[in-house]
Amino acid sequence: MKRITLLLLMLASVSVYAQKTPKPNLNKALNSWKEGKLDEAKANIDLATTYEKTKDDAKTWYYRGLIYASIDTTSNEAHKALATDAYKTAVESFKKADELNGKEKELFITDANGLPVLKSQQMAVWQGNYLNMGATQYQEEDLEGALKNFEKAQEIMPTDTTAYFYAGFVANGLEQYDKAITNFKKYNELGGKSSDGYSILININSGPKENKEEALKLVREAKTKFPANQDFPKVEIGLLIDLKRIDEAKSGLENAIKKEPNNKILHFYLGYANASLNNIEEAKKNYEDALKIDPQYFEAQLYLAKLMYTEAATIKKEMSNLGISAADKKKKLDLDKVLVEKLKLALPYWEKAEKIKPDDQEVLDVLSGIYVDLDMQDQIKRVEKRYKELGLEN
Repeated sequence: MKRITLLLLMLASVSVYAQKTPKPNLNKALNSWKEGKLDEAKANIDLATTYEKTKDDAKTWYYRGLIYASIDTTSNEAHKALATDAYKTAVESFKKADELNGKEKELFITDANGLPVLKSQQMAVWQGNYLNMGATQYQEEDLEGALKNFEKAQEIMPTDTTAYFYAGFVANGLEQYDKAITNFKKYNELGGKSSDGYSILININSGPKENKEEALKLVREAKTKFPANQDFPKVEIGLLIDLKRIDEAKSGLENAIKKEPNNKILHFYLGYANASLNNIEEAKKNYEDALKIDPQYFEAQLYLAKLMYTEAATIKKEMSNLGISAADKKKKLDLDKVLVEKLKLALPYWEKAEKIKPDDQEVLDVLSGIYVDLDMQDQIKRVEKRYKELGLEN
């Protein structure tokens, strides 16, 4: 009798325990999720993650990811309150599902028509939610909020390039240059299709980061990856000039001009390169070639005028260093005669520059000096009047 009583007590105990720890039902969790009953879905799936027979099943963690992703994005406040950090839980669940699934066939569920919906498709929808929120915040000029949402989109789909591009773009706008660099590098590494991924990186390095060597390295990578892009070779030449690697720049310019003989900018930069190498006659021809293509090309006219003024400027500097001795006075008189000829030679180039851009102060300053040196009183008065009209100081 005692044995029977003990057995009954044990059975009752097992029965109570069974009632306290019900078995999870993965299908019920999934169906509740499909029906929008997120509280029931969450209760079932949370139980499945600790139950011996389901805790190591990839589907358990896959369904958990789907359920928590819905809690994360729902507009239902009661459902949103079901978890404190549904986003983080969803991300971790999807990662564990992938680990358990290994290289098996991609996880999927079926839709109302019995058709398969792949995990990657569902992740893209979830990621799209954060991309859209980020885009809206960007339009509303909430750049910090936009950046956070783009970074969440990256975590959801770490191999998708879109979120890295957007995050890099916004970080650049926020002047968070290190973060922008990290994002655009990742975008390029993942095979981003837009050349802008390189263009912005190059601009950051050549500008605010003041790392022109890195910019040069990047532009050469970009030339290889985007051979049809016409801008990268020109940027490379500009960087070489900035880095004082003029010979390399000149060679690149000469090759570029063979491909684009009517590109005024290339002729202009070749003139700049030759002027830097003290190839004065070649530089003069290059600037003139640029002006043949576009007679109103101010930069070419300005640098041509500067080139023609070089000898006059050198003479003026030499004269300013002379003393008051008889020998120095004689030398000054001799140099003054040469100076007048050089100024007369340079003057038409500066006057043409003024015609192209009448309000440029540098041009007016040089013209004013030339007119004074040549004692051209009417022109001196004209320039003084022009200064007043423009509100400039002479």
